[in-house]
Amino acid sequence: MKLHILLFSLTIVLFSACSMKPLAPITFNKVNKELSYENDIKPILDRRCVTCHSCYNSACQLKLSSYEGLERGATKISVYENRLNAIEPTRLFIDAKNENEWREKGFFSVTEKLDTAEENNNESIMMRFLYQKMKNPKSIGKYSPETDELSCVKNRSELETYFNDNPHKGMPYGFPALEDKEYNLVQTWLSQGAKNSTHVEAISQKDSLQIQKFEAFFNQSDIKHQVMARYIYEHLFLAHISFGTPHAFYELVRSKTATNGVNVIATRFPFDEIEGKFYYRFKKIESTLVHKTHMVYELNEEKLKRLNELFITPNWDEIPHMPSYAHLSAANALKTFEQIPAKSRYQFLLDDIHFFIMTFIRGPVCKGQVALNVIQDQFWVMFLDPKYDVALYDKYFLHDNLINLSIPNEYGNNLGLFKMIDIYRGYEKTKEYYKNKDIIYQTYFPKGLPLESIWKGNKNSNDSILTVYRHFDSASVHKGAWGDIPKTLWVMDYSLVERLYYSLVAGFDIFGNTGHQLMVRKYMDRLRIEGESNFLEFLPRESRSQYFSSWYEDGDINYGDIFTKSHQESNIKYETNSYKKEFVEKLLAYTNTPKDKINFIEKGYKASPIKEKYNTIEEIEESFKALTLPNSSEIIQQFTGSKSNLAYIRIEMNSGENYVYSFIINRWHRNVAFMFDEASRLDPSKDRINFKRGFVGSYPNVFVVVKQDDLSEFFNIIQNYKENKANLKILNKFVINRANKNFWKVYDWFDSEFKKYDSKNYGLFDLNRYVDETVYEIDQ
Repeated sequence: MKLHILLFSLTIVLFSACSMKPLAPITFNKVNKELSYENDIKPILDRRCVTCHSCYNSACQLKLSSYEGLERGATKISVYENRLNAIEPTRLFIDAKNENEWREKGFFSVTEKLDTAEENNNESIMMRFLYQKMKNPKSIGKYSPETDELSCVKNRSELETYFNDNPHKGMPYGFPALEDKEYNLVQTWLSQGAKNSTHVEAISQKDSLQIQKFEAFFNQSDIKHQVMARYIYEHLFLAHISFGTPHAFYELVRSKTATNGVNVIATRFPFDEIEGKFYYRFKKIESTLVHKTHMVYELNEEKLKRLNELFITPNWDEIPHMPSYAHLSAANALKTFEQIPAKSRYQFLLDDIHFFIMTFIRGPVCKGQVALNVIQDQFWVMFLDPKYDVALYDKYFLHDNLINLSIPNEYGNNLGLFKMIDIYRGYEKTKEYYKNKDIIYQTYFPKGLPLESIWKGNKNSNDSILTVYRHFDSASVHKGAWGDIPKTLWVMDYSLVERLYYSLVAGFDIFGNTGHQLMVRKYMDRLRIEGESNFLEFLPRESRSQYFSSWYEDGDINYGDIFTKSHQESNIKYETNSYKKEFVEKLLAYTNTPKDKINFIEKGYKASPIKEKYNTIEEIEESFKALTLPNSSEIIQQFTGSKSNLAYIRIEMNSGENYVYSFIINRWHRNVAFMFDEASRLDPSKDRINFKRGFVGSYPNVFVVVKQDDLSEFFNIIQNYKENKANLKILNKFVINRANKNFWKVYDWFDSEFKKYDSKNYGLFDLNRYVDETVYEIDQ
C-alpha cells in the first residue's frame, strides 16, 4: 500500500514538472555603451520602482531607493506579519554593513546570475521580472502588493513555478510595462553586472559649518549636555534634518567615530545602551526620498540658541546625572528624563509640534488597518498651554504618578500571553492618575480651565490646531483646522504627548512579536480617550457623558470605566446648547485659526446646484463645497473599500493652467474602540468628502484628470453615481486606472507638480495602495 502511495506521489511530481513551462530566453536590445547606475538607471528605478519598493512595506523587503538596497536584494521574511517571537531587525544601512552580511541574514541577490543559468547567460531575477512584463504587458485581475501572496522567488525553479501560475505578474507589478528605451537600458546594465557608479555629493560649506557646531554641542563632555543630547536624539532619530541647503537632509545617529566617516552603531531602540564611547553625528541621506518617511526637522543658529535656552541655561530639578538605560525605565521618558525641567521638555516638543505628531502618524507603527482603526477618520488636536499644565510647575505631581504612567513598551518587544494580561490589568493604575489629576487641577484651578489654557501656537505657524486624517491604512497630519467640525477633538498636555511618542515611535518595534504590537494598539485606546476626555473638560460637566456615548455607539465602553469623571465645571460661559459647536467657534477666534473655506459648513449654508459651465476657481470650489455635505455624494456610498479613501484630482483649465485638489473620504465610525470587524461599525450614509487644494497624504488610491469643459459631468457623476455600466464608463473617463496605457505619464505629472508645490517636503508617493482592479474597456 505504501509503495502504491509513493509511486502515485512520484507520478504527480513528475507530471507537474513535465507540465511546467520552461522560462523562455530573455530578449532585449542591448545598448552599446557602458552604462552608469547614477545617470542612466537610478532615474528609471526612482520613477517606476521606488514607488512600491522603498520601505518596510516593500514586497520581499526589496528596497530600490538606493544601490545598497538593490545590492542587498530580497528575502522571504515579511516585516508586517503576525508572529509569536520578535525577529532580528533588517534596517538598511543599520543592521548590516555590506552584501555578505545581508546574505548571512537570509537576503538573496536579484541582480546576480541565476544559479542554474547557462554559462554565457547573465540573466538574473530582476531581469526575469522585467522581461515577463514585456512579454505579458497586460495586467489582468486585481493587484495589491501589500496583501497579495507573493512568493519572493529566489531561484530558477521558483521563478518557473511563479510565472507558470502568474504569467501577468511581471514588474512593474500591476502597472504598465517600462517603455522600450527604459527596458533596454535596465536590462543592458543588469547584463553588464549591475555595477555601481553612485557619486556621493559633497556636503555644502553651509551645512558643514552647522554640522560642526551641532556635533560639538551634542558631544560636549559635561553631564548636562550628555543628558540633553540623549533626550534630543531619542526624539529626532527619525527626522530628516535640514541645515538650510535645498534637497540636502541628514539623520542624527550614534557613531563609533568622532570625526571623518560616520560609523553607525546598530541598536534596536534609540534608548538602548551602547557599550563604550560613542558620538552623536549627522549622516547624509543618500537614498531617494519618499514622502511617507520624509519628516523634515530644521536645525540652524536660532535652534541652537533655543536648545541652550531650554536645556542648558535653566537649573535642573536634580543634579544632572546619566539615567539608567534599563529598558523598564528607559522606554518611558517621564521616568528617564525626570531631572530635566518638564517645562523645557514640553516647550521643546511644542516648538515643532507638527513634526512630533507627524512621527506618530507616519512612523512604522501606522501601517495597516489594525494599527489605524484606533482613530477617527478626521479629528483636531489642540495642546494645553504650558502655563496651565500643572505637571510643569508642580514637580511632585508627575514624580508621584510615575507608577501610574507606565507604558507597554517598557516590557519589551516579545510579550507572551500571560504578561499581556498582567500589563492590561495594570492599566487600572492609569485610573489612579486620572483621579490624582482631577484633585490637583481642582486645587490649582477650582473654577476649571479657561479657554485661554489652550495653547495659541508658534508665531506665524498656524499650528495651535492640527488636523489628522486617516486614509484607512495610512494617515496624515496638517497644520490648521481642516474640514468641518469633527466628531471628536483632542487636547494634549505634556504627559500625553510624551507617552504617545514613546509608545508609537521611540519604543515601538516593527520587528517585535504580535503581543508587543497588540499591547501598543490597546494602550493607544486609553491615550485616545484621555485626549478626548481632556477636550470634554471644556464643555459643561453635565454634557460630557452624552458626548462621549455618542462617540462610542454599540459598545460596552462606559465613560466612567475608562476615564474617571472629572468633578470640575467648565470655566467657559456658553450661550447655546450646542456646546461643541460653540466651543469650536470660540476656539477658532481665540487662536486666530482660519476656517476651512471649502469644507467648513456655516449655519444656514445652502448648496448651489451643479453648473453647466465652470469658468473660475471660485465656481469650482463652490461645487466642491456642496459635495462635502452629508448624503451629497452617491459615489462614496458605493465605493467603500480600503482603496477608496484618497484621490488626487487634476483640473485642466482651457487657459493651460492646472489646479490640483485632494479628494479625502472621511468614513463615519460608530465606534473605534475595537480592533477587528471594523466594517460592521461603519455607516456609509454619514461619510463625508473633504476637498483640499494641493496634496494630502502619501498613498494616493487613484489619480483623476478632468478637463474644464467636463467639470459639470464630473460633478454630476460624483453626486449621482449609480452602480451600472453607463455610470462606470463615465467615471472611467476621469479616473486613471492602473492598467491605463497613459498611467506613468499621469503619475509623472502629479509627481512633478508635487515637487513644485512643496519642494522641501517633497518625496515620491507610494503606489502600493493604488486601486487594485484593472479596467480596460467598459461596454455600454
